[in-house]
Amino acid sequence: MLREAVRSGAIFEDILFVESRGDEVRGILEVVNGNVATHMISERLMSELSNVVTSQGIIGVVRHDGQTFDELLSLDLSLVLVSSGVRDPGNLGTLLRVADAVGADGFISTPHCADIYNEKVVRSGAGAHFHIPVVRDIPLSDVALAFREREIKLFGLDPHAGNLYCEEDLTHPCAFVVGNEASGLGDEDFEFLDARLRIEMPGRAESLNVACAASVVLFEVLKQRNFNRGVGIGRT
Repeated sequence: MLREAVRSGAIFEDILFVESRGDEVRGILEVVNGNVATHMISERLMSELSNVVTSQGIIGVVRHDGQTFDELLSLDLSLVLVSSGVRDPGNLGTLLRVADAVGADGFISTPHCADIYNEKVVRSGAGAHFHIPVVRDIPLSDVALAFREREIKLFGLDPHAGNLYCEEDLTHPCAFVVGNEASGLGDEDFEFLDARLRIEMPGRAESLNVACAASVVLFEVLKQRNFNRGVGIGRT
C-alpha cells in the first residue's frame, strides 16, 4: 500500500515504523515530496496501533483528498462503478479493487455507504484509492442526471429482473450501480436507472456477493470492448 502511495505521488504526513523497517522508510523518504515526520516505535506499540492481527511493522499517514464530482465529470468517462448503500467495508474495498482491475474511469459511493477511507476499505482496495478517481457521498439522483446529459447509460444489477448482462451491448459509455448487500437496490434507486441487468444463476444460490456480481459484469464490459478492438483476452 505504501509503495502504491509513493508511486502515485501521494503526500505523506507521518510514518511510524519498527527498527527492522528502517531501510524501507529511508527509501520512501528519498522519493516522497515534502517533509515527513518519522517515528520509530517499539514492536509492542506497533501492535497496539495496528488493527491487523500481524502488523507489517510500518504505518503511513497519507493525505488523499479524492476528487470532486465536477472533477470526475470533466473526464472522458467510459466506465464507472457506483456503490449505492454498500455498508460492509470489505465489500466496498473489493468493489474499488475490481473497478481498478478493469480500468474503470471512476468510482462513486452514494450516501449511507461505508466510509471510503475506512481502514478495511483501504486495505481491501489494495491501492485502488491511488489508481482511479474516487468520489463519495453523491446521491444517485445527481449521478443519473449528470450521466444522462453525457449519454452515459446507467445500469443496475438486479438478480431477479432485467436482461441478461451478457446480451446487453456494453461497448458504449456506461455505469453500473450495485446495491446493499442484504437488500440490493431499492425502489428509490430503480427510478434513476436506464435499465436493469441480471446474472444467470442456475444453481440454488439466491444471489451473489455484491463484489462478485460487479466483477462478472465489469469483466464482460472488458471482454466486449476488447473483442470490438480485436484484442485477445486470454491473459490474466
